[in-house]
Amino acid sequence: SIAVFENQNTLMSETFRNIRTNLQFMLENDQKVILVTSTVSGEGKSFISSNLAISLSLLGKKVVIVGLDIRRPRLAEFFKIRNEQGMTNYLSGSEVSLDSIIYPSGIHKDLFVLPAGPVPPNPAEQLEKEKLRVAFEYLRKQFDYIIVDSAPVGMVSDTLSLGKITDFTLYVCRLNYTPKKALSIIRDLESGGQLNRISILVNGYNMSDEKYAYGKYGYGYGYGHK
Repeated sequence: SIAVFENQNTLMSETFRNIRTNLQFMLENDQKVILVTSTVSGEGKSFISSNLAISLSLLGKKVVIVGLDIRRPRLAEFFKIRNEQGMTNYLSGSEVSLDSIIYPSGIHKDLFVLPAGPVPPNPAEQLEKEKLRVAFEYLRKQFDYIIVDSAPVGMVSDTLSLGKITDFTLYVCRLNYTPKKALSIIRDLESGGQLNRISILVNGYNMSDEKYAYGKYGYGYGYGHK
């Protein structure tokens, strides 16, 4: 769900402002492609990538969020976009231009969505295609920030292909949910250099202090480059 709104000072909006500020501080030079991943489904990866993209667009930056969780696409549903055509159509070799599958978000004039498209029979092979690199070269010229919503690395290997085209990795963990094996996965990914500049974002923190409560559900984060 959407949790960040323009001109609203909710706890959620402030949390994503803090994440946004830290992220801007940590990005170097012309780094602008941010990969968001996790270990398993249900850790809040798509929620975080979508609301982070919204928060960045509120700065007046031109932002696109790209759906590359092509086995279980969620972005089109999140932004209420018909998912008839998306990145998989472009990668499959059909005559689909990149511009034709970049849709207005309907939330902010500077936020756009490039959904995953139909689930292909060969997801891993799709993400290894040269056309994906060409697509991201184009996106880098057109946008200030590119947020990539990818598949969980603990479930499929697809996301590891994306280290070649992304600059920074937000690895989402959820309290009392993420399996302990995530720690060794993150360590191996960093030591092996498979994903770029991994930082961990922890969500699902239940804030008991009413002063910081957001409705009935608390939300917190931990952020820091390993």
